[in-house]
Amino acid sequence: MVDFSHVNPDGFVHLVLFGLWLPYLAIKTAQRLKSRPYPPRKKYFVSVIVQLVAFGLFSYYIARDNWIPIFPRQMPAPKYWALGAATLVALVLFMRPMWRKAVEARGRRTWLVMPRDRTERLLWAGCSLGAGISEEITYRGVMFTLLWRITGSPVTAALVMAAVFGISHFLQGWKSVGIICGIALAMQGLAWLSGSLYVSMAVHAIYDVIAGLTYGKLGEELGYPIEAPLPEAVPASPA
Repeated sequence: MVDFSHVNPDGFVHLVLFGLWLPYLAIKTAQRLKSRPYPPRKKYFVSVIVQLVAFGLFSYYIARDNWIPIFPRQMPAPKYWALGAATLVALVLFMRPMWRKAVEARGRRTWLVMPRDRTERLLWAGCSLGAGISEEITYRGVMFTLLWRITGSPVTAALVMAAVFGISHFLQGWKSVGIICGIALAMQGLAWLSGSLYVSMAVHAIYDVIAGLTYGKLGEELGYPIEAPLPEAVPASPA
């Protein structure tokens, strides 16, 4: 049975913002960028960092106002850090062939997550750390807990959260959305088993760092152009 009594009004604002508006914005942005030039990569990375910081602070405020513990004093037991490390290795081994395939195919979206010089790599590390902290607070911490309180089902809450998280990364394409949904569920599992977000934050951040640096290295090895790919051709309207 649905129960709204354990969620404050600002909790519903959070659910609307991250559960509806952000996925919608991600889809519209992806559609718009199909026919428009990409922004400079450094500028894009900076904008991502600013956005992640803003979203993370807002989500942390919502967590405090809705009695959701985000940074408990007790750290996870060593076995959960080991589980996180195993999960990280499995994800990288699973994804690496797909990363290579995307670079070989000259995927246009790949260019946005392919740091190629020292400054871009540092900015990408900032993006990765921001995502590891901000997105884990927002989705695995706040959204999951609020949905669980409303639906009474942790399984339903995890599935809805994962779907929202995946669609919010629509800029990476439909295939990536499905994979990201699976990663979201894996991160939620780590948070659930370890009793906090610490392990999932670390795995998320390190995974993103590895992904970006791997894209950059593969781009150099396979001759992916440093310049942003041209927009996709837009079909002419019928006369």
